[in-house]
Amino acid sequence: MDVAAPPETRARTAIAAGVLAVLGGLWFLTGIVWVSLVLGFGQHDLLVPGQLTDAVIGLLLLLGGTSLLARVEAGRILCLAAAVLALAATIVDMVLRYQLVFFIVGGPTGLGEPGLRMVVIAVPFVALLVLAALPATRRWTRL
Repeated sequence: MDVAAPPETRARTAIAAGVLAVLGGLWFLTGIVWVSLVLGFGQHDLLVPGQLTDAVIGLLLLLGGTSLLARVEAGRILCLAAAVLALAATIVDMVLRYQLVFFIVGGPTGLGEPGLRMVVIAVPFVALLVLAALPATRRWTRL
């Protein structure tokens, strides 16, 4: 009787997800200083919620990405959770900007239009969600 061999693990999806998470984490962490220094705003109470959001999401993405690259299953879960938070934060950013509330999350994109900025920001985090959720990524972390 032939026993089926376990599927070959491929690192491509896991490595791509890990790299996206690390780059996304660095991008969110640059948002902490980008808003206050580069845009020329002082430290206002209105900036703090966006900067705290940047710090939390950035650190979760960095921790998840590096853990995923180290083949730790918890890294994959952190990447999934952080990607969902990143998408939610960009949606909140766009909604609040249309309400004329000064809340900016993330680093520079070079885009002033909130709707276009949200789409550009969302693409890598949707890709991260898909890559981290794939069975190949799960198999790679379990070896």
